[in-house]
Amino acid sequence: MIEFQCTVQEGCIAGALRSELDHTIESCCLEVLGPDQGPVTVSWVAIPKGFGFRGGHPSTTSIVRGKIPDGCDEGTRSELMGRIGDEWCRITGAKQDELIVSARDISWAG
Repeated sequence: MIEFQCTVQEGCIAGALRSELDHTIESCCLEVLGPDQGPVTVSWVAIPKGFGFRGGHPSTTSIVRGKIPDGCDEGTRSELMGRIGDEWCRITGAKQDELIVSARDISWAG
């Protein structure tokens, strides 16, 4: 099982784009990790306006945090995060410095 949680600033990612991003994250995971590693679930958290700041200004940063199957090598993990990041920016118009993508092993407890 693969799980991703997308934390976005309210008003920065249009609701209509979320289903496209869901599908894109799922596709990237299944293509890079293999279809036998699924299913893929994506959940969303919106930070209300006025609660997220960066450098003293309202933040536009999104965070895409994943839990992927244990034992993924560094190259595969990097490829997955890079593809998700590139696709996120293409779909949303966000800049690379407005996105953080991470993917940890499911069993990682730290």
